[in-house]
Amino acid sequence: MKESRTKMGIWAGWLACALFTVAGCHHTPAEQVIRDTIDAMHQAGEKHDIDGVVAPMADDFAGRDTDNELNVDRKEFRRYLTLVQMQEGGSLHATLGPLTVALQGTDHATADFTMLVTGGKGLLQGDGQMQQVYTGWRLDGSKWELISAEWKEDRVGK
Repeated sequence: MKESRTKMGIWAGWLACALFTVAGCHHTPAEQVIRDTIDAMHQAGEKHDIDGVVAPMADDFAGRDTDNELNVDRKEFRRYLTLVQMQEGGSLHATLGPLTVALQGTDHATADFTMLVTGGKGLLQGDGQMQQVYTGWRLDGSKWELISAEWKEDRVGK
């Protein structure tokens, strides 16, 4: 009986280790979580879902449009998106370019990408506008939050 318990204990220990190892394999790396979050924000924007765009933003979010010297917080960015949606009637679309994510320690990261904004009723010039976007992220508990964004027109080739 004692030998049976020992074998059962070894088996249970092995099974627990195997389960923890498998569970560890399912942990999504921070870089991928941030990429997925940016993609979800993009998809929400394409659906004109302002709540979905703003959801990952931290309460202390700070945004800056360097071309227009405009600084916005989370509430102002929401108002801006609402105004653009009303003016453009859902005709704006964005295509994201290559995305670079860089971890800074274990709880901060940056993610930079280009974004081509097309459509619009007079808001954009010509065939659209290429923007360079720089974002900052912070891990809050188990959730990555967007804490900053800076965007400017990408004038390469103009």
